[in-house]
Order: sequence, then C-alpha cells, then structure tokens
Amino acid sequence: MLARDWLNAEERFVPGAELFRSDRAFTTWAYTISHSQLLLRTRTAWRDGCRQSRIDVLFKPVQAMKIRIEYDGLVIRCATSAEEEWIRADNTGLALDARCLILETGGDQDYVVTHAVGWEEDMETDRDPSKLAGFAPGSDPNRILG
Repeated sequence: MLARDWLNAEERFVPGAELFRSDRAFTTWAYTISHSQLLLRTRTAWRDGCRQSRIDVLFKPVQAMKIRIEYDGLVIRCATSAEEEWIRADNTGLALDARCLILETGGDQDYVVTHAVGWEEDMETDRDPSKLAGFAPGSDPNRILG
C-alpha cells in the first residue's frame, strides 16, 4: 500500500507517541540550510523481480538535529518529557512550539527538532525529485548526484 501523511498539528504530537515505522533501510538523502529541510529516503532496489517502492520522510523546518547517514529500519516518535528536556538543554534557542522527535534504529537514538514531519511512499526511482520537498537548483540531489 502506498501511503502519504503530513503532521503539523499540535494534537498529532503526543509525548512518546509513535508517528512512523518501517523495517526498510533509510539514507540521509538531502539537507538544505536555506529551507531547513531534511530528507530521508529508502532505496528502490529490486526484490523478487519487482522494484520496491520509494519512501521519502521530510522534516521541515529543522531547528536542530543529531542524525546518522543510514538507518537500518526506522521508528520516528515524539520525545517523552524527559527526552525533550535533555534535547532542549543541549540546543539553546529552540522555538517553544518546535517538536522534538526521536529517530530509533537498532537500539540507537537520534533526534530532529522540527515543526512538521511527513512521508510519502510512491513508485518513483531513487533519483527522481521528492514530491514532498522542493530543493534549490544548487542543492537539488538529482543535480548533485547525477
């Protein structure tokens, strides 16, 4: 099933609530300072004679992050009160209405402080532009990666 969701309303961000889960591998695909966008993407490898779908996860605007290049499976959830407290202590000057999201993979945790997160699953290729994010020509992953 192909899916799409965009979360930016306060009631969707309940402390500790799971927002997204996938067993697929994700790569940090693009980040732009000008639009404060972070894009994570799955690869569209062939499996059993069929090309897998592509999943894009977009965080926008990003105020702070601690991320890795690759995630082997990905769970995105809202930070608990205690987690939000230490994230905000390590990152001064964050907007009070920014959401602290935890990215979990293989027992490890990263975070993104953002105002919205969304994802889309489609049948586009790795190199096709994201339907969720527009990138300036100088930072367009398709242009940079060829």
